[in-house]
Amino acid sequence: MKKYHYLLLFLSLCTGLLLRLYHLSAPVADWHSYRQVDTASVTKNFLNNGVNLLIPTYHNLSPDQSGLDNPQGLRMVEFPLYNLMSWFTIKLTGLSVDIASRLTSIVLSLFSSLFIFIFVFSLTSKFTPAFLAMLSFLLLPFNIYYSRTILPENAAVFFMTLSLVLFRFHPILSSIFLSLSALCKPFTLLLTLPIFIFLFFRFKKTKNINKLLKIIVFSLISLVPLFLWRHWIQAFPEGIPASAWLLNFSDKRIFPEWYRGYHVDFLNQILILRPYWWRWLILERISLLILGAFGLIPVTLGLFYQKFNINVINFLGFIGIFLYFVFVPGGNIQHDYYQILIIPFISISLGCGFYYLLYFTLPAKFLSLCLILIISAFSLFFSAEKILPYYQINRPEIVSAGKKVDELTPKNSIIIAPYLGDTALLYQCNRPGFPIEIYDIAKTKKLFPNQPLYLVSVNFDSYTNQLIKLYPALFKSDQFIILDLQND
Repeated sequence: MKKYHYLLLFLSLCTGLLLRLYHLSAPVADWHSYRQVDTASVTKNFLNNGVNLLIPTYHNLSPDQSGLDNPQGLRMVEFPLYNLMSWFTIKLTGLSVDIASRLTSIVLSLFSSLFIFIFVFSLTSKFTPAFLAMLSFLLLPFNIYYSRTILPENAAVFFMTLSLVLFRFHPILSSIFLSLSALCKPFTLLLTLPIFIFLFFRFKKTKNINKLLKIIVFSLISLVPLFLWRHWIQAFPEGIPASAWLLNFSDKRIFPEWYRGYHVDFLNQILILRPYWWRWLILERISLLILGAFGLIPVTLGLFYQKFNINVINFLGFIGIFLYFVFVPGGNIQHDYYQILIIPFISISLGCGFYYLLYFTLPAKFLSLCLILIISAFSLFFSAEKILPYYQINRPEIVSAGKKVDELTPKNSIIIAPYLGDTALLYQCNRPGFPIEIYDIAKTKKLFPNQPLYLVSVNFDSYTNQLIKLYPALFKSDQFIILDLQND
């Protein structure tokens, strides 16, 4: 590479950093805050109670996640690597949990963009497509927002892209980082499977028996830690959220139970390939939300740049995305943050597509450059138009209520913070408790006999109004109320 190439890389990383600092210090009450606070809550407990990677806990003590009583607040989902990184950031900087966690995500994202550059450059030996892939990852509005959120997906992307980079040079290290990625989000195994199969047969010029042995070793290192973690958490079923809805399961009956003597009721459970599957994942998410419609042009053209097998990598990346959408349709349809994991592959195809537009379409490079700028401008504009509302805090009263609870109640309090099961309000209180209505107050007091019990509500609904008649108000405003549930 030339000297100015390094300058371009540095300026791109600085731009990506500045864009991700937007609303850095805002409360965690924006889009998908309920999922973010669940992750941040584990880090906060690490800070307050000590780091315990094998038994992570969070503030939610309710049975709404697993259907079982969870008085310890166990959070047995992903292995808490991301939380450990955030904890280190807090210790190094002294920042709050929220800001330190966001900075952790940002740093991981910036490194992921570099890994994407190195991966494409190692395959093509060309700076431009690698740089454009990196730039796409840094500038996509969807990725700008989500790469500064408090979610383990950012760590999963970091380890996944690092694993892709290392495979050609050190497959054992690659498998170790792939295993870390799978511990953060097992779905990265689905996404990378087609690419790793191709890379293995493309770069490993060994005898068949040795190649088979290396595949087995690579697979074992990648998979065993995940299997061990999944086996471990089975001992704590109360901390494992229900997850069947993530997979290929539907409760919408559109087929008969029997058709001409054949039992076809199983078709009612299949989500994939139904019209709304295509609509939500291909049209709404990839086309409109992530690519702003116009980005479909370079993404498609990325398949036409055939040198150095990069078009095969792009095609296999789409195969991985398809597998992910097929095996995890429920999660992908219901929540757009599930698409964080596909952004590296979208970015690589975008970079190759822009490169193809620049050099292999129009006769004059100036015209090609103008076309690229027009496509990019429209794509970024239409995507940003959908993403910018994600930064908004639609219920600022939950932040005010949480601060008041933190100010007025003892540190060992248990808080009932009904918010339709959303833990965003509870997290703002900085106390463990319940994000749902608790009707048997006496039973809850017996569960926590040495801890005072309070209720905070931002909704003056029938549940809250009934409790107002029974318990004294510790604080009341037109936006929220705090009730002391110690005495009837």
